[in-house]
Amino acid sequence: MKNTIIIGLLFLVIRAGGQTPLSLDSILTRIASTHPSLKGIDARIRQLDTYAKGAITMPPPQVGGGFWMTPYNPARWSEGMGAFMVTSEQMFPNRKMQRAEQRYMGAMSGMEVAERGVMQNMFFAEAKTAYYNWLVSEMKIAVLEESKNALRLLIESAQQRFQYNREKLGSIYKAQTELAELDRMQAMYQGDIRQQRAMLNTLMQRDPALLFEIDTAAWTSMTIPTVADTSRISDRSDFRAIEQNLRVARLEQEWQRSKLKPEYGLRFDHMFSFGGTPWQFSLMGMVTVPLAPWANKDVKAKIEGIDYGLEAFEWQKAELANQIRGKLTDRLVMMQTLQEQINRYEQNIIPNQRKRFQSTLLAWEQNTDELFMTLDAWLELKMSRLSQLNLLQQLLLTRVDYEKELEQR
Repeated sequence: MKNTIIIGLLFLVIRAGGQTPLSLDSILTRIASTHPSLKGIDARIRQLDTYAKGAITMPPPQVGGGFWMTPYNPARWSEGMGAFMVTSEQMFPNRKMQRAEQRYMGAMSGMEVAERGVMQNMFFAEAKTAYYNWLVSEMKIAVLEESKNALRLLIESAQQRFQYNREKLGSIYKAQTELAELDRMQAMYQGDIRQQRAMLNTLMQRDPALLFEIDTAAWTSMTIPTVADTSRISDRSDFRAIEQNLRVARLEQEWQRSKLKPEYGLRFDHMFSFGGTPWQFSLMGMVTVPLAPWANKDVKAKIEGIDYGLEAFEWQKAELANQIRGKLTDRLVMMQTLQEQINRYEQNIIPNQRKRFQSTLLAWEQNTDELFMTLDAWLELKMSRLSQLNLLQQLLLTRVDYEKELEQR
């Protein structure tokens, strides 16, 4: 069973004229398709894939020509001594070795794919953080605007009462000071919105000063899981990167083993003999002998060393999985704690403070209580509503961290 939080707050949504508000999903989609860091990784992936295509090839032939067993004395050439030789040589690589190399090089791009996922997850978390900060700032501005409307009515009524000596001037000044404080707080939150807008524009590769609004009406609830979802740990890009490193290491080991297999070659020499002597040729086959102990020490050392590297990657996977499980549990406990506090504000604290404000307001209108007491009740109600939104902001950002650990969009 999952718990759901619904914040029933009425807030104003200020939108740029004629512009369609951007949803969080549309922002993330634009980041994924336009961010230069991600496009750069895409180019490197294509680069490595292209390199892998050229792994299976033939080495270039070797050709040469020159005098062969020819006397230094040219007078002896007419006696049939010496010849002019042309030679050609071609080595034939071991196809198994080349295919192993191709698989190894082809796997290299998989590491870049995993790295792209890690970077994209980081950018998404930054965008979500900016989006939710903006969202809560809009809610806070709406709460302040509602509080200002109530305070203006109080001030207007108090000024009328003052004309008949039914109100103290100090209380009116206090109310006007609180009204100015609300203006200051609204300006602070509006400045925060401008900062979050610039950050989102930057992530979307747009002009940081470009005006747009987010779709605040689209967000109404948040679902909090009761148990940490550890089944998706293996889907994380950094976890897949380790597994890809394991795969690359195994393919490299296979490639190194293929180097212990022989390669073959063919050499053809043709001699144009001098002095009418018949032309001659030689045809020779060649084979490398990589099994010679003095010729394969480096290869065997790499094969053995890769075994230790594979063991290191396995331990790295275990450590990463343990860290992720710990972080998920920590974030989940924090979300559940924040959820409980928000519920207490929603169900008990704010309703009781609203009733207190209404009762003190009624008593003030009936001249049985001071404006100071009404202002105090109004201030407590305002601060509680802002405190509830502060908790909501912490909850949203904790949720971002939780989704970041799961690499969840």
